[in-house]
Amino acid sequence: MALVLQDGQHRVDELCEQTFMKGNWDVSKRTVLVIEDAVSTRRLVELCLAYESFEIISREDGPSGLEAALTLIPDLIVLDIALPGMDGWEILRRIRANPETVHIPVVVITAHDTPEVRAKADDSHAGGFVGKPFDLNELRTQVVGLLGSSESNVAPAV
Repeated sequence: MALVLQDGQHRVDELCEQTFMKGNWDVSKRTVLVIEDAVSTRRLVELCLAYESFEIISREDGPSGLEAALTLIPDLIVLDIALPGMDGWEILRRIRANPETVHIPVVVITAHDTPEVRAKADDSHAGGFVGKPFDLNELRTQVVGLLGSSESNVAPAV
């Protein structure tokens, strides 16, 4: 189910509940850092992943997102590319260059869903990629899949 977010927050809770409460995923409580500047998209990601019993931490700009990643060491990061203050590519580069965070799986979410951007995400050792507007099941599947196999997603330092 693809969802295009409009200016309102209508039906987000209902859609998340309908989509995610159907699954019976065995995922222990993990921390997910969501770095996204668009309030409606950030709220959608937070609500949907909360239904999977993840602890959600959110930041709305590049510098505070990077700081949270480096200090909190989350289990996974959902990262927008177009962010104020510092873009997602720079955040991803710094996460991969740090020995304390190199192991963290990252799911890139962006409205710039082109083959070139997907290739750049792959080259940057992002564990997943979801274009906007995104399919809620695809986001959930990637996050749960990466957390279930996070040890196999260790990227080399860049």
